[in-house]
Amino acid sequence: MISVQQAFSSFSVDDLDAAEAFYRQVLGLEVRRTSMGLELDVTGGTPVFVYPKGPSHAPASHTVLNLVVADVGAAARDLAGRGVALERYDGTPHDADGVVRSDDPSQGPTIGWLLDPAGNTVALIEG
Repeated sequence: MISVQQAFSSFSVDDLDAAEAFYRQVLGLEVRRTSMGLELDVTGGTPVFVYPKGPSHAPASHTVLNLVVADVGAAARDLAGRGVALERYDGTPHDADGVVRSDDPSQGPTIGWLLDPAGNTVALIEG
């Protein structure tokens, strides 16, 4: 068995400067630039690492980051004011803000999805 000392997740982007501006200025996260990429401080603990992949980058086919917020609708409206619209998926019931609402946690959370500048999916989950 291995002895894990630390763990962190990571994902790639095609433009590190655009990613830094998005995560810092649009989402308001703490971002630290390193010689290898970006560290996103999303919880005050272990960072999420974002690394440049350049032109060979392809957006992930899954959600790369889940951010728990107090009110997804308020977050969606704030982001819309910054020019970021939530994604809408066919066959999924969205409200006017683009949020999928749930009154039953066993059926899933109240959630909305947006894309970062590299096309990666970020989820906003009401907590």
